[in-house]
Amino acid sequence: MASSIRSALVAGAVLSLIVVSACSKKDERLDKLSKGIGKDSVLAVMGVEKAQRIVPYLASGHYIEAMYFTKPGPADSASVVLRNMSPVVMIDGKVIGWGWSTWDSVAANNAIELPPKK
Repeated sequence: MASSIRSALVAGAVLSLIVVSACSKKDERLDKLSKGIGKDSVLAVMGVEKAQRIVPYLASGHYIEAMYFTKPGPADSASVVLRNMSPVVMIDGKVIGWGWSTWDSVAANNAIELPPKK
């Protein structure tokens, strides 16, 4: 009996990991980006003509932009929710980083309000 419960728990944990990894698919295009490149280079690396959404801010005399890209794969209404997209962060026209950890940090340091984390 204990063995079957343990097996069920292990199976449940494995299934949960599979579901989470499928839902939070990594955007491998971000691995090809470099700090310091400009907007045109970002678009070329990401393989698109324009970002899904660009949000500009002026803070402490610097022009901060978040360029949001939908992740590769089938598009649905959930794919265009900001927290499901891949942000690329630029300051004064140059990439300083990408991903939510970078954007959350820059936003916090510049009093920029972002959607809540999942």
